[in-house]
Amino acid sequence: MPDYHRRSIEIIRAEQFDGAYAASMSFSQYGYSWLRDGAWIAHGMDAAGQADSARAFHQWAARTLLRYSGKVDALLDKLARGETLHESDYLPTRFELDGRIGQEDWPDFQLDGYGAWLWGLVQHVNKHDDRALWDEACPAVSLLVRYLAALWPSPNYDCWEEHRQQVHPATLAALYGGLTAVRTLAPELVPVGLPEAIRVFVLAHGVAADGHFMKFLGNANVDASLLWLALPYRLVEVDDPRFLKTLDKIEHDIHRAGGGVYRYRADTYFGGGEWLLLTLWLAWARLELGQVDEARRLVAWVESQAGPDGAMPEQVAGHLLAPEYYDQWVQKWGTSASPLLWSHGMYLWLTSLLKERSE
Repeated sequence: MPDYHRRSIEIIRAEQFDGAYAASMSFSQYGYSWLRDGAWIAHGMDAAGQADSARAFHQWAARTLLRYSGKVDALLDKLARGETLHESDYLPTRFELDGRIGQEDWPDFQLDGYGAWLWGLVQHVNKHDDRALWDEACPAVSLLVRYLAALWPSPNYDCWEEHRQQVHPATLAALYGGLTAVRTLAPELVPVGLPEAIRVFVLAHGVAADGHFMKFLGNANVDASLLWLALPYRLVEVDDPRFLKTLDKIEHDIHRAGGGVYRYRADTYFGGGEWLLLTLWLAWARLELGQVDEARRLVAWVESQAGPDGAMPEQVAGHLLAPEYYDQWVQKWGTSASPLLWSHGMYLWLTSLLKERSE
C-alpha cells in the first residue's frame, strides 16, 4: 500500500511551478491555478510541515493579483459611474501558471476563490508568525477587499462554475471567512460592518423553510459546498441548528452510504461521481462533532479510491448519479482528473487533524 501522506506531498510538489499549484496537469482543462484550490492545497501542505511550498503559493497569488490592479480600478470606476459591467471586466477564477489570464472561454466571474485565498493567507501568516509575508501580500489583500466589498451581493458562478445568475451561500461564506480573517490582522482594510452584513444576508435569505441552508437563493436543495459555512469559514458554528439540519440533508441526499459525497443531486459532470475532497470535508464535520470513528471511515474510503501509485482523483465513477452523461464528458475532455491536487491537499489536512485528536 502506498504511503499516501508521502505521495500527496510528492504529487503536489511535482505540480507546483514558481509557487503556482496546477489543479491537475494530467487533465486537459486543469493546467491552471485556481486560488480556491491553491489555498486549500497550501493549507494541507502547511499541515504536513511543507511551509516553504505554502509560502511560495501565497507569494505567487499576491504577485499575480497585483498585476491586475488596473483591472480592478477600472471596474470600480465603471461602477462609480453607474455603467454596466461586462464579463471581461471581472477578475478571473483561474490563472495561467505564469500569472497570465487564460484566453480560453471560461466561466470566470466567481468570487469564492478570492475569499478562500484571503482566509488561507491569514492562516499561514498566523501559523508561522510570518509578518514579512503579510507585509508583502498586503497590497494585494487591500486590492481584493475593495473588489469584494463592491461585488459581494452580485450573482456570480458558484464554486463549480455553474449558475451564473444566482447568489450562493457557500460563496458568501467564503467571503465572510476571508474578510473576517483579514480584519484580525489589519482591521483598517475591511469596511466596518462588511462581514456582518454578509452574514446577516445569508441568514435572512439563504435558509430554506425547514431550516437548512440552500444551494442557492431560491433553490432549497443542498450542495456539499455548504459544509463551508461552518468549516472553515465559521459563518455559523458546526453545532448551529441550521448547519446540523444541512448536514443531515447532505447525508440523506448526497452521501452514498458506505461511500463518498456527491457535489449535488442533479450533478451530471462526468456522470456525477463521488468527490474525494468533499468526502474529506464531511469527515472534518464529523470530527468536529466528536464522531471520530465515522471521520476515520470516510478517510479510509478516500484512501481506497487512490490509484496504485497513490494518486487521488477528483471523483470516482463507481456509483454515478447520471451515468448517461459520462461518455460525453470523456469524449469532450478525456478521462476525469487524476491526480487532483486539491484532493491531496484535503487529505493532508484531514489526516493532520486526525493525528492531533489521537495524540
